[in-house]
Amino acid sequence: MAVLQTVQAGAVAVLILDNRPVNALSADLRAALAQALAAAAENPAVRAVVIASDTAQFSAGADMAELGQQSGPVNLSALCSLIENLAKPVVVAINGNAVGGGLELALAAHARVAAAGAQMGLPEVNLGILPGAGGTQRLPRLVGAGPALRIMLESKPTAAAEALAIGLVDVVVETGLRDAAIAHAAELADKPLRRTADRAEGFRDPVAYRTAVSAWRKKLGAARAAAPLRIIDCVEAAHLLPMEQGLAFEAAAFDDLVHSPDARGLRHAFMVERRAMFPPADLATAALPALSGLAVWGGGARAGDVIVQALGAGLHVNLIDPRREVMVATLQHIAARQEAAVADGRLTAAARDADWARLRQSPDPDNLYAASRDPEDPDSASLAGFDLTVIAPDAPPLPHQRGALATIILGPLVARAPAAAVALVPAQAAGLAAELCAGPDAPVGLRALALAFGRRLGWKVLFSGPGGPIERQLRAAITAAIAALETAGFDRTAIAESLAANGVGISETAALPPAPQHADTVMTACLAALANAGARMISEGVARRPADVDTVAVLAGILPRRMGGPMFWADARGLIVVRADLRTRAGAAPQIYAPDPLFDLLIRDGMDFAKLNRK
Repeated sequence: MAVLQTVQAGAVAVLILDNRPVNALSADLRAALAQALAAAAENPAVRAVVIASDTAQFSAGADMAELGQQSGPVNLSALCSLIENLAKPVVVAINGNAVGGGLELALAAHARVAAAGAQMGLPEVNLGILPGAGGTQRLPRLVGAGPALRIMLESKPTAAAEALAIGLVDVVVETGLRDAAIAHAAELADKPLRRTADRAEGFRDPVAYRTAVSAWRKKLGAARAAAPLRIIDCVEAAHLLPMEQGLAFEAAAFDDLVHSPDARGLRHAFMVERRAMFPPADLATAALPALSGLAVWGGGARAGDVIVQALGAGLHVNLIDPRREVMVATLQHIAARQEAAVADGRLTAAARDADWARLRQSPDPDNLYAASRDPEDPDSASLAGFDLTVIAPDAPPLPHQRGALATIILGPLVARAPAAAVALVPAQAAGLAAELCAGPDAPVGLRALALAFGRRLGWKVLFSGPGGPIERQLRAAITAAIAALETAGFDRTAIAESLAANGVGISETAALPPAPQHADTVMTACLAALANAGARMISEGVARRPADVDTVAVLAGILPRRMGGPMFWADARGLIVVRADLRTRAGAAPQIYAPDPLFDLLIRDGMDFAKLNRK
């Protein structure tokens, strides 16, 4: 399938990216673009070029699978230089998102026209690298050091209106993006070319430029991550060096970072997280229902936390608990959470009142089966009951049912749960990980309800089987490893300091404390226990694949993101080495370290956990 289309609009050649779904700048797309640009340069009927998109976004940037690999005959940096040095004006029409390499490609053009809803960003720092196709050199030439460093180091998207204000784009249009870009390109054909390499708007105030660089260096201080510091170095070099030397400086820094252990771990974490959030095959093809109402059987703080999130997501909630004191305490907990959100500006008073209006409470279990009513119109009842009933962790026994309920457990799937049971381990807030645990006979419709609920609340829903959640087993493994270290004579304080020195249990952005003696020994013991627990969960069907174990370990904060996860660590160390280490440790603590048979199977077949992820 063609990844690039070329159409002619008068004297303007329009190159349309069509590498679905997100226009990743793969080797095929880069080669096609280079060929089309060369053809436009040689065609006397073409006076200007527009690069546009035929998908919902301009480009999500580089193909992640190619990072750190051979990049094909045309790398992204060379493509950007080709665009910048073309003897005819090139205009980029930015719709949707222009991220990473997609924005670097736009920066190399002679002008940028953006749709009003477009978003732009350079988030490479989250992968332990920096923009490596000229982004650190071209962006500050257009907008200055302050905005450029903010865009690259905070890695937040920049809206079209702000991009226009700071000089990142030249034109913003509400409608007719492609036509506007074509008209702008035709207009530029009659004017001298303005290469980004020759632009100096961002250098107009040298003092402000240097001040921004110094301020970011001071802000980062002793941050352990190398990428942010190298980004600052490159932005400083943009002001000090000619363009070609600046690009060479950036390329050297990129090459150092992309092969570093931190970048490999961050890249792995990024890719497996997307894989882990993809549902099992039968659930992936199921239609997810639209939820409107939720019944909660049983109160308590954990139930209250979920109710607050459900109300914030616009759901109607009926809290049912016959225990008066629990009901009162739960409502007080919900009210306190809402008032705290109002106090710190995360919730308006009007939104709090609207949320509270959607909450009903009752001591009568029969209300589990009652038709849901619109709180704004108490006289009108819907035809059906609540979409879903969740059983809170501390709920009393569910009373005898008068009818079928779509019921999930809010918390771990306990060993005594029926084979058709579904449990949802909640996340603390939107954007964090939740686990959907299902028994072997769990109906797809019930799992679809649970998934719809988790996604409605903005959770990153992961999937596990009986014996889940994965997080609980990983936490048990590292706790057992710490206990075994104490039994072997390691001081608890020294263990904690060793883990902190490796980034375990501290902020990703904080500087690492000094490593005490034997820190590597402590960390290796904990990682071996986690990897063995992960292998056991894969063997037992608790985890679908190693990627799920790594994703939970990172999203739950058990290991820092830069480590990639325990299964990634095991692959990097070598499974034969890890198995030998486990066998040695198993003499003192077999329940933790006796190697799971999966190690033998993978080693026998010449495989590793990464290859198992592809199955």
